[in-house]
Amino acid sequence: MKMQRPIVGMQIAVMSTLVGLFASGATATHAADGNMGSLPAVVKVNSPALYPEGVEWDGAHKRFIVSSLHRGEVGAVAEDGTYSVFGSDPRMIGSVGIELDPSRDRALVCNSDGGASEKSSKETTGKVAALAVFQLSTGKLIEYVDLAKGLDGGHFCNDIAIAKDGTAYITDSFSPIIYKVDKNYKASVLINDKAFTGESFNLNGIVVKDKFLLVDKMNSGQLFKIPLDNPGKFTEVKLPQKLDGSDGMLWAADGSLIVIANNNAYIGIKGATPTNSVFRLESKDGWKTATIKGKAETGDVFPTTGTLRDGQIYVVHAMLHVLFNPETKQQEQQFDIVKYNP
Repeated sequence: MKMQRPIVGMQIAVMSTLVGLFASGATATHAADGNMGSLPAVVKVNSPALYPEGVEWDGAHKRFIVSSLHRGEVGAVAEDGTYSVFGSDPRMIGSVGIELDPSRDRALVCNSDGGASEKSSKETTGKVAALAVFQLSTGKLIEYVDLAKGLDGGHFCNDIAIAKDGTAYITDSFSPIIYKVDKNYKASVLINDKAFTGESFNLNGIVVKDKFLLVDKMNSGQLFKIPLDNPGKFTEVKLPQKLDGSDGMLWAADGSLIVIANNNAYIGIKGATPTNSVFRLESKDGWKTATIKGKAETGDVFPTTGTLRDGQIYVVHAMLHVLFNPETKQQEQQFDIVKYNP
């Protein structure tokens, strides 16, 4: 793990130099299965330069809720792909991971600055980790929590998991931290461990189950199990292969774990090869080990996160390599939310 300089300096350097890695570009290919029931295989989001990193299905209102790394707002996507702004706040720079909490009428959203937002600045790039909480039924901001207040180092609020009691657990990709935010919006650090440090983006996707978390580490392709009653006793889940570029995760309807992985070359990892796949993992020993039971390739579309819609898996093609490409002359005009069956 190459942490020879302060995290802030390293991560700002990462965000300012990543753009040079995306000059090659690629043509998107969809590997979705179009024969899975009556739900649409692809929902095309009609919103130029949106770059949605996060996606969640809001069943009560029959819409997808998406983030925008480029604009900072949170959007709603209708069945026909029509886009509208769901929620916003002047402090939102780049919205990232989203987790819905329908029973409490909440939408929890990470706010960060990856250096590619319309609102990015030298003062905020690589230094923001905050949680915005919106009322799901109205889009009204309920609470805004500065997770990194008083903490040194670089920060990037990435993904969120919500436990049954309403507690939120949140990853920071630029510091080796998982935050805990209780239902009264009191924030604390659940764990801060050097095992979660490394080059570029570190902790990323997160899910909660019973009394533990599963968290993936993007740059190394590792998966960790973290007991909530004793976080320091975390263990690495033994996998048949590293899931390089692992990003968002979700529980499938059958209880398996879905892991979405993209391309570590796009986050500055030298010599990385693209993964660009949706994996289905299963464990028979309480996540001491796991096996890969299915895989669906996405193509070079920078897949980031996914959601369940009526039991079916939908993944957003965020196209972040286009956003960070200095040779991009025209921003993406549409973004796909695609059904997969790994």
